[in-house]
Amino acid sequence: MSAAPKKEYFFTPLGTVEPYCYIAKADFGTGSFASERGKFKINLTVPSDKAQPLVDRIVKLYESDYAKRLAEHKKNPPAVVKGRKPPLAPYQGDLPFFENDDGTVTFKFMAYDRYEKDGEVIMLPLKVVDAKGKRIEKVPNISGGSEGKVRFSMFAYGWSNVAGASVKLQLDSFMLTKLVEFAAGGDDWGGQEEDGYVADDSDKGSPKSDWDEQEEPESSDGDDGGDF
Repeated sequence: MSAAPKKEYFFTPLGTVEPYCYIAKADFGTGSFASERGKFKINLTVPSDKAQPLVDRIVKLYESDYAKRLAEHKKNPPAVVKGRKPPLAPYQGDLPFFENDDGTVTFKFMAYDRYEKDGEVIMLPLKVVDAKGKRIEKVPNISGGSEGKVRFSMFAYGWSNVAGASVKLQLDSFMLTKLVEFAAGGDDWGGQEEDGYVADDSDKGSPKSDWDEQEEPESSDGDDGGDF
């Protein structure tokens, strides 16, 4: 039996985190949208020129995977059962990014906070590293306006009754280079590190990191260093 293909990871260029992100803690929804399985979410806005290589890669996967699924659908169309609703026709859904009018692109990343294996629930806290690529153990309350980079994988999926065929950007970890921290219960914004967010020694984890080659310079105005 052949082994599953190794998951490929990518790094975004340096970007700005949009409001309503869930990084330090997962989102469990509210009311009728409440869930026992939380979601980490980051919408990251990147200048269009820096974002283009990533846009091209996503669109290529989006188009090629849909073409394969469509060809297979035409070759082996699902059976139509008399008296039942006809099978759903193939269609494409929204891309996991949108282009803004101000010359930027916003990418949408998400990951679940847990999974189940052999009846056991495995928790998956989101890994956050500082500007030097070292893990932050006590993740601050990162809010919109913060800056950083995302490490992620991506995969294509087919159409269904709730969504068209598209590509998902699977959030793996986040590099924080500038912190904007929301002050709960007030309108103040604090904790901004203009020269690049660096965790205290007490907050840093193991020196080995997936971000070792993604270390950011002290200033957030430097080269973004995004790799594709």
